[in-house]
Amino acid sequence: MPADPPPAAQAEAEPSDPAWPAPERFAALRSEIDRLDALIHQLVMQRAEVVVSLAELRAKRGAPFRPAREAEIMRRLLANHRGRLPKPTLVGMWREMIMGMTLIQAPFPVAVWSPEAGSGHIALAREHFGTAVPLRWMRTTAQVLRAVGAGEAAVGVLPLPQDDPNAEGANDPWWIALMRGDGSGLSVIARLPFVTLRPEGAPRAQALVVGALAPEASGEDRSLVAFEAAPELSRARLSDLLAAAALKPRSLVLYRSERGPATCLAEVDGMVEPRDARLVALAEAGLARPAVIGGWPVPPPESAFAPE
Repeated sequence: MPADPPPAAQAEAEPSDPAWPAPERFAALRSEIDRLDALIHQLVMQRAEVVVSLAELRAKRGAPFRPAREAEIMRRLLANHRGRLPKPTLVGMWREMIMGMTLIQAPFPVAVWSPEAGSGHIALAREHFGTAVPLRWMRTTAQVLRAVGAGEAAVGVLPLPQDDPNAEGANDPWWIALMRGDGSGLSVIARLPFVTLRPEGAPRAQALVVGALAPEASGEDRSLVAFEAAPELSRARLSDLLAAAALKPRSLVLYRSERGPATCLAEVDGMVEPRDARLVALAEAGLARPAVIGGWPVPPPESAFAPE
């Protein structure tokens, strides 16, 4: 008795099968796709015209990069999306378009920390900033900061500060330059990746983006507060002092030098302003030189990108 054909073969209809769609149906659907492609293209071109008008208004108002505005757009798209198109694909399409629109307004070179060729930070930057934006590979964080501070790059991509000594960039506390005012007016303005659902093959690196502009609130944000502390203070004590100043840390990175105070970096909820009264409270509690060195829109959780 012959074996049954595999399910895939059973499900596949031949052109002569009655279930096979008529050629007219194929032609009609392809014609509809062509019509929609033309409509989408027309709307994209109209959007570009509006961006040109915005660029003319903003000609003397600084960089066109607006991470908070972009995050608001992405959150809205994710909330309204329906159907089978994967949500990461949707975000990728809009990010590519947004960065293309940014290039209409001004050049946008991106300096990326990458101590070795093929670093995950290069792939991460390409994912976020799109295919048309020029990336400049730099071996040290100091080179990235100098390039952005001198205007040679619009933004810089730097390793995420971490306590783990085995993590990339853990022994390079580049953020201290921002705390001490050595960063030429630079601030942290974004965190990567924005698409937090990471499929197989996606870069696993995490990074912060710095730029010569002040971070803006997006409605759901986090900030970085840096300060110096007596070396004998424990991590638990530092966390208590931050919480007492209404700056309960989500994470706390400590950099202890051989001499002098420990330098600390706390990630906290909300957008902390440079003159926030809570920074004064930290100074009164004995934590020296408290300063906010930036903030970013919170990327949506993995669940926001999961299929419905």
